[in-house]
Amino acid sequence: MNRLIIIGNGFDLAHGIKTSYKDFIAHYFSNAMRCIYLSNGYHDELIEIHVKSGHAFYHNHLDPITPENSIDTIKQILTGKTILHLQFKSILLKKSFEKIDKLNWVDLEIEYFNTLLATKHAFGKDNQLEEIKKVNKQLDSLKEKLIEYLKKQQSTFSNGFIKNNLVGCFTESINPHEVVTTELEESQLPKSLFFLNFNYTSTFENYYDICRKKIASDLDYIHGSLDGVHGEPVFGFGDELDKNYLEFEDEKNNELFRHIKSFEYLKNKNYYRLIRFIESNDYQVQIYGHSCGLSDRTMLNQIFEHENCKSIKIFYHHREDGTNDYTEKTYEISRHFKDKGMMRKKVVPFDYSQEMPQPNRVNK
Repeated sequence: MNRLIIIGNGFDLAHGIKTSYKDFIAHYFSNAMRCIYLSNGYHDELIEIHVKSGHAFYHNHLDPITPENSIDTIKQILTGKTILHLQFKSILLKKSFEKIDKLNWVDLEIEYFNTLLATKHAFGKDNQLEEIKKVNKQLDSLKEKLIEYLKKQQSTFSNGFIKNNLVGCFTESINPHEVVTTELEESQLPKSLFFLNFNYTSTFENYYDICRKKIASDLDYIHGSLDGVHGEPVFGFGDELDKNYLEFEDEKNNELFRHIKSFEYLKNKNYYRLIRFIESNDYQVQIYGHSCGLSDRTMLNQIFEHENCKSIKIFYHHREDGTNDYTEKTYEISRHFKDKGMMRKKVVPFDYSQEMPQPNRVNK
């Protein structure tokens, strides 16, 4: 039996890299606000900030802007009680900012799809194309800023972490009590490992180098990489099972599909390599730091419901308040199954699951 290992954004966050959507937006607004100090205004494809008519802007009007306080500063501006005015040009950015304290990347991709859907319904066919092009252009702009931000984060990252605990989980034996959909007489090492990396960053590379010396391994940047070597970054919506998606297929408007992941996957070999792996042999799935949200449902449904998938083991996140996200993960995983009975057979119960080991720096 093989093992398919899903690596999500939580893996980067565990290594101290600020790759959450909130981190990115905080950095974006801090840069925008710094421009206010220099030129009394800022504008791009997504927002415009300017000093209200009849006012002069001085440095002491606001505390020094940093990523740590920029979101609170923007919230204050939106109350209308400052001399600055903020206009959102992008409906997507406006809606996502309203939910910034709890929004994850998968939620942003779903918000993008909802914005497309709302735009399609709000405008007649004569104006629809141009409005949808505008939404897509704004997502392109957001994506460009994200890639620039992540490149800076990656350039300052030092992978000086003790890796034994995580590597031990990746390469551990598959135990009979973790599998009920097929019979295992005894524990066995996986024949091969397939790392399905959803991150654009290279954080996982060092772990991969260690694992492949122990077990035959392959690494797939399913969403591309920052340098483009493993494909250009893929960002958009990936739930073709959504009933509203069928509306898009009835429209003669190809602009609706420009950021649909299934079409982005066809631009490189990454998805094809995944399909070859899941078709080749039985496998167990391990999940590290991935939300399993609906924005990747087309892919995750194909992985989880495939007859060769025999077991799904969650490495859950243990929170500071003593709770964990195991149950929330099972909710998300269930949405990728049409056969709920099969889901309950494949997901390894909490008693046999374990917390994702948190990486510790070598010098600690």
